[in-house]
Amino acid sequence: MTGALKYEWVRIRTIASSYWMSGLAIGLSVGIALLIALFSSADDVAELNIGQFTSWVVTAGASFAGIPVLAAAFFATMGAMAMGHEYRYGTNKATLTALPDRVAVYVAKVVVLVSWVTAAVATILLLDLAVAWLFMRDPELSSEAVRPIINYWGYCVGFALAGLGLAAFFRNQTGAIVAVLVWPYVIEPILYVVLGTIGEASNAGIGKLTNLLPSSAGRRSIFDPYELAGFAGAFDVWGVGASTLVFWVGIAIVTAAGVASFITRDA
Repeated sequence: MTGALKYEWVRIRTIASSYWMSGLAIGLSVGIALLIALFSSADDVAELNIGQFTSWVVTAGASFAGIPVLAAAFFATMGAMAMGHEYRYGTNKATLTALPDRVAVYVAKVVVLVSWVTAAVATILLLDLAVAWLFMRDPELSSEAVRPIINYWGYCVGFALAGLGLAAFFRNQTGAIVAVLVWPYVIEPILYVVLGTIGEASNAGIGKLTNLLPSSAGRRSIFDPYELAGFAGAFDVWGVGASTLVFWVGIAIVTAAGVASFITRDA
């Protein structure tokens, strides 16, 4: 296991894409936080008090509906590259020859990837906090921000793990990147609108199926307060706990598929 961890640590810190993806995630997130702090205020959004507005800045807009978590897309790409590089450059056979324990190889990739993403997310949050303190008037970071911040970190880590799992399943870097980005940013929004519209029109309860869309559930769990988006319609929206569970069940399914494929199929 130690050898696998050393190998993965050397891999992730010696390829340029790790720094590009992390740098873009950090830079864009801080840029969004700066724009919010400079050009908006709690008075502009009737539902927000100063504490919620500060949380909105610190999470780069993620704790308010309507702004996608851009950092998650870059971390998902990093996750896909963590396994996809092995197949793209043909190093998978060499890796498994040197480290024949496939479980150890996969676990090492998960540990190093999660550690890297965690460090990057911590950097984002600290820089966003500095932006809030420098450019907001009387910022207030209360205990209400804890849950959005933790779920923001979990959302980014979950996307990274999804990218890793999809790359292991497809054995193709490009396919994994496309899948991990198209599903949450294209397919799920379409399904959400279609199911919600049908549910409201027919009053048949089909709109409740939107609660089972993992990316939307994970995104929704970051909102502060949870009802901020004003979810309305003919169907009920599950609470924070259930929404968070749906998100992680989705991540677990993708991860399990990736692990099974990586362990059972030929190199």
